Amino acid sequence: MKEKIKWRLFSILLLAPLAAITDARLQAADLKLFGTNGPPVDFHGFVSQGFLYSSAYNYLGESSRGSFKFTEAALNASFNPMPRTRISAQAFTYDVGEAGKYDVVLDYAQAEYTFNDYFGIRAGRIRRPQGIYNDIQDVDVARTFVLLPQGMYDARWRDFYVSLDGGEFFGTIPLKQSGNLSYEIYAGIVRPSMDGGLALQLQNSLPPFIHLDSITPAAMFGGQLWWNTPIDGLRFGVTGGFISAASFVSTIQTPGGPIHPDNRDDVAIQQYSAEYLWRAWTFQSELYFTDIRPEAAGMSDTHALTWYASAAYRFNKWFEAGGYYTEYYGDTTQPDNSLLYQKDAALALRFDATDWWTFKIEGHYIRGTGLLQDNPDNPVQNDNGWWLLAVKTTFSF
Repeated sequence: MKEKIKWRLFSILLLAPLAAITDARLQAADLKLFGTNGPPVDFHGFVSQGFLYSSAYNYLGESSRGSFKFTEAALNASFNPMPRTRISAQAFTYDVGEAGKYDVVLDYAQAEYTFNDYFGIRAGRIRRPQGIYNDIQDVDVARTFVLLPQGMYDARWRDFYVSLDGGEFFGTIPLKQSGNLSYEIYAGIVRPSMDGGLALQLQNSLPPFIHLDSITPAAMFGGQLWWNTPIDGLRFGVTGGFISAASFVSTIQTPGGPIHPDNRDDVAIQQYSAEYLWRAWTFQSELYFTDIRPEAAGMSDTHALTWYASAAYRFNKWFEAGGYYTEYYGDTTQPDNSLLYQKDAALALRFDATDWWTFKIEGHYIRGTGLLQDNPDNPVQNDNGWWLLAVKTTFSF
């Protein structure tokens, strides 16, 4: 089955340029599925193919030998059955190193109703609001970079970061001469996949004699607040979230037979964001805290931190350049341990051949190995600097 999916993705990549030849511009399908008097259904989609090559370590796959296991694809549909009502859904598949494995998942399926500018409600499998990019990670045209700062927007963690089953309230509150506040308050259940990035990290962190069996869905609630200042293009955001009793079940082989401990953690997150759009410039910076609090007696808390600052400049309609610097610390009590930190300076070039075809090339200079996760493929790790090349092309309609 997975080989068939891979072949379909490869076929799409081949057919996309051919479609461009027969049509000067790919457009979203607009179909009348509910009869001539019914609302039109808009279909959109994308397929992305990337390439990763690193000078020293295997990162996001077997990149030290060059890896094409960097693929994303999605198809979504939306329609407005009544005024102020919108229903939308997206099927998504990805493969980043050992994460994803082309499993086709329901990325989101949500219905929303907006009562007025101040208040609306959204329910179903919803996008989780968090920072500038979390709920638009799959919108490649919305950013300059191939890889967002990975300590904050890990490409392997789509199954855990992006969506949850539940609902949220949202709206915008005017502040007269002080701009406005936009808010989102959510609650629901997160359901990590056994083929996703969280499962991969957990398994790699366990000793060889312990096998990860399952990850239990966990309750999560939180919210995000954006202050859109009276200065055009300037906004500040704050996000908070809490995951209650996140747990996984493993198998430990003992002389007396296998045992299955249930490991439970509470996870609290905080994220602070700033963005300024000025003329052809985009400036962004974010700070992200994660606190993992084990429920088992005698286990200590873990505090992780990530921050980045970025700038990008749009030269014309087809060319953009940008860069960022980011630092990740898996345990803030050990800031000098290169196995637990990763410092990354990136420079990216983006070319928009058309409004539906984007090509990006990006170089990284990295110190530390705190985000490798592919531990069996990286037996020797140190604090020497290393390089990563990332290339990506995206076709969208």
